[in-house]
Amino acid sequence: MSMEPIKHDGGEKRTTGMEKINRAQRRVTRSVVNNAAWFIGFFIVFIVVVVFTTDINLSNGLGWAQFGLTFFILLFCTYSMFANFYSSGVRAGKNTDAYSEAHKHYDELKKIVVDRKMQGRLMEFCRYYIDDELESARTAILTEVGISYSDYQKEYCGKDKKTLQKNEKLSVVQIAAILRANKTKPVKLTPEMILKRGRGSASRSPLGVKPETKRALTFGSKFCTTCITSVLTGVIMLDVIVNPTWATFAACCLKLLPIVLNGFLGYKSGYDNITVATINYIGDQSDLLQRAIQYIESTPEPVQVEEPKTALTEVDISLENTEKIPVQE
Repeated sequence: MSMEPIKHDGGEKRTTGMEKINRAQRRVTRSVVNNAAWFIGFFIVFIVVVVFTTDINLSNGLGWAQFGLTFFILLFCTYSMFANFYSSGVRAGKNTDAYSEAHKHYDELKKIVVDRKMQGRLMEFCRYYIDDELESARTAILTEVGISYSDYQKEYCGKDKKTLQKNEKLSVVQIAAILRANKTKPVKLTPEMILKRGRGSASRSPLGVKPETKRALTFGSKFCTTCITSVLTGVIMLDVIVNPTWATFAACCLKLLPIVLNGFLGYKSGYDNITVATINYIGDQSDLLQRAIQYIESTPEPVQVEEPKTALTEVDISLENTEKIPVQE
């Protein structure tokens, strides 16, 4: 008598259940983000209606001790609301498909670099990228005034304004463009920057400010604005016109407004830090890794860079103290 194999489908059911829960969480997250403006708008309208049923004035006899207590309570609650929902926004951002796909694509490219032992040539690629980017940036400036990059290198590179003004062939606009090109310096790029996380908004930077740094700046600026908001809301007192209950309720709602707003702003800031800043940064890292792979494959033999005999070049200065950076897998 043959026995049929026992079917184990409990794992599949659990996996399916988790996928349904994750999809439901993503739907709720998108719904909250998309409709946050409506929620805040209705709340603001409600605050306005309640406040205009009472008489608003600044507190005159409020003691410093009482005012300080009110201020710190508002400050703590508002900042805590922002930090709490910021963390929720970060978690929601990390659960998005875009974040997972960006990580997956980056890890695949990084694995190619490690498996093919290309780490040793990343410094060479960084030098090539810096030089190519600097040439492109200066060419864009010079092309507008009809100066070729080769002529710039031969005749104008590094010259000051007085020397350029002695050249009768150059117009005022061309001199200004040359000086602007001379002020354009190389970007900074190292293998360590390509193989780590983070992003920002520098226009010519290959990567920019790390998401961690941007997060710290966000919290710092939010702390300053929260201090100002807490001061303003702490000194407001509402005198009753008809019903004392309405006055108390209106004062509470008025102080509650910045707390609620900071909750929504915190969630959005945390969500954007992942879905915008971090994903864009990882995307830039992936692009650089892709370019590095293409460069190394198209140049099988390492390019030997001659050491400068007298002074460092602009690219050498941008790469100083970055040699032999350990690769983190």
